[in-house]
Amino acid sequence: MSFASIAAVAAKGTVDGTGAAKSPEAGGSQPEQTEQSEQERPNSITLRLARVKDAHDIARFYAHYVTETAINFEYDIPPEEEFAKRIELVSTRYPFIVADLNGSQVVGYAFAHPMGERPAYGWSADTSIYLDADFRGHRIGSALYQALETLLKAQHVVRLFSCITVRGDDSLADIGGLPPQLDDVIGNDEDNGTAGADNSIDATVRTETHDPHLPDTSPRFHAALGYKPVGRNYAAGYKLGTWYDKLWMEKPLRLLESKPEPIVPITELSKELIVKALEEGTRLIRQRD
Repeated sequence: MSFASIAAVAAKGTVDGTGAAKSPEAGGSQPEQTEQSEQERPNSITLRLARVKDAHDIARFYAHYVTETAINFEYDIPPEEEFAKRIELVSTRYPFIVADLNGSQVVGYAFAHPMGERPAYGWSADTSIYLDADFRGHRIGSALYQALETLLKAQHVVRLFSCITVRGDDSLADIGGLPPQLDDVIGNDEDNGTAGADNSIDATVRTETHDPHLPDTSPRFHAALGYKPVGRNYAAGYKLGTWYDKLWMEKPLRLLESKPEPIVPITELSKELIVKALEEGTRLIRQRD
């Protein structure tokens, strides 16, 4: 399925890059989709490389994902200065792309970072994407990923990975994922499956139900873009009163070679190539159904 096809699905509110669905299934804790004026519609959004000053907008909309969702495992909202450091660090090697509204507001971003510090990881990258909750469903997530993948492939990155929070009871059967570990008993009252002294729960009683803090769209979004589930860390984190799993998904960008080409830092890619990738992503956002 092409990026344009995926974007059409995302625009209907079925999936988006962060797992924060536009549909009612996102739950009451998710902000309602706001009515946007004509100048705020997708035709006014442009993709570009991030600047340090974008940290202000990013910190603003990222806060929602820290305090209201389990999409990430952070408890404390990172300060603007932390995002400025992240932008500077990432941009020395990988693309850090933002969706810019009218040149005045960043409403989404995507970037890649190393899978690990040791050199053998050099050809693998971990991806991350977040959207302003008021701007979901406009192909922005698909466009950000399209531009990101184009540039990473040009840099000779071979494999992409994404680590996604999933509910412990999400079977992921529709995307060929690894099953839940429902026989994992957590707590002290093993005999009756009730809450233990530490207020944890018996995982055997979990059922696949709606979670107001975690829409189930992110793994489906990544699967539609060509990512495959390759690993699952059970009960990897505890947030907002719930234990959550982490799902690892992988996407190949290039064929495996006995001697892979050296990684080209984003700073050494041609300006023309970068501009073209960003323009193609921008066109995807502005494309009409």
